[in-house]
Amino acid sequence: MPPLASVIPQSVVAFACFSRKGQILRTGELPVEQLVSVLSVHHVDAILHPDDAIVMTLSLPPLPGRRLTAAVVSSVEPLTLSDVSELCIAHGPRAVDGKVCVAWAERARIARVWHCLADAGLKVDRLVPHALALPPGDAQPAQPLALPVDERWQARLPSWSLAQPDCRPANPSHPWRAAAFWIGAAVLIWLLGLNFYAAKVRGETRAIHEAMDEAVRTAFPSIQVVIDPVRQAQNMRDQLRMNEGAATNDDFMSLLTDSAAAMEFAAGQVASLRYDAGMLTVVLVDGDAPPVNEASVKQAFAARGLELVRRDKTQNAWQVRRAGMALRSEERS
Repeated sequence: MPPLASVIPQSVVAFACFSRKGQILRTGELPVEQLVSVLSVHHVDAILHPDDAIVMTLSLPPLPGRRLTAAVVSSVEPLTLSDVSELCIAHGPRAVDGKVCVAWAERARIARVWHCLADAGLKVDRLVPHALALPPGDAQPAQPLALPVDERWQARLPSWSLAQPDCRPANPSHPWRAAAFWIGAAVLIWLLGLNFYAAKVRGETRAIHEAMDEAVRTAFPSIQVVIDPVRQAQNMRDQLRMNEGAATNDDFMSLLTDSAAAMEFAAGQVASLRYDAGMLTVVLVDGDAPPVNEASVKQAFAARGLELVRRDKTQNAWQVRRAGMALRSEERS
């Protein structure tokens, strides 16, 4: 790389492309902004100019990762005239003898060059100080890498570099990724909520249909299969009325309405209803207390022209019919 202070998208840099096995594929010089389009490369290791980074070795005690980094920063601080917050400091692993290789450069320049390379479409894997990119015992350590490619270009690079995360530029090619992620998460949550609500509504609808079917079977025992409960109940009602010629006081709805008005003690306690041949059977829920004064209840029914009979005390069942219905049946026979 040219000196960091002078790097712009139009800066011409020497390059060498290597295969995974280390074979030289192509070399030359190109402006930074043309590297991706001409060479179709994306991942790069940038070798800094010799004057842009300082490399030295420090002796440090054995420390875990973060504490070792803090010790490196503390050791570099008295060696530089700059504030350490203005420097990009990196280090390698601690050797057995306690030696740690340390490098630092101006943070603002590292960030600017990294941003320039990223704008050109290059993904920087490493920003390697020049001294760390040379083979051991290099005869010209102050001489930048130059073409033609020789053994200086093929030295083994360290696993660490000045490409530190806190200097990494934001990815300008995908500014929408974070927004897309949160939009997708919101849509997913909305869909989950919608499915939960739909399942709840389906359950409630199923329960209503089952209750309607049971009510129709209870009111009209002759109906064995319920397909359309409302229509089947209407048809059965009309059929019953036609059999009598017209609606009478003995039909189901009339008898049920009068019974409900007189049977106030059973409000909210009805377990089942059964209507057959002018007789309405009302079964209350288990544990429901019968009226204290049964005689007064029967009088209330009689006032409405009804006859109330306690059918089964164990099941708390009552039968209601029109007063004189049995007499009319006997007269017909």
